[in-house]
Amino acid sequence: MQHSDKQHVRELLIATRYGVSAAEMPLIIGVEQDDALQIIHGLIAESENIHSLGEKENPAELVLYSIGEIDPRVKKYP
Repeated sequence: MQHSDKQHVRELLIATRYGVSAAEMPLIIGVEQDDALQIIHGLIAESENIHSLGEKENPAELVLYSIGEIDPRVKKYP
């Protein structure tokens, strides 16, 4: 059974402790950046436990996302 793009994105967001951006997803799992962003926003709408880092400082494609808390050692810029 093949995984859907949504399954790939969800599994990657679960696997990362440091967050992953939509811009990285084409290279890591082969899901296009815009599709990944739509999937992430869909997961948020479904009340998935999505955490993000850098939302106010960066364009959407560069925000780090994770399902579950992002490791606090990841540097947060003021």
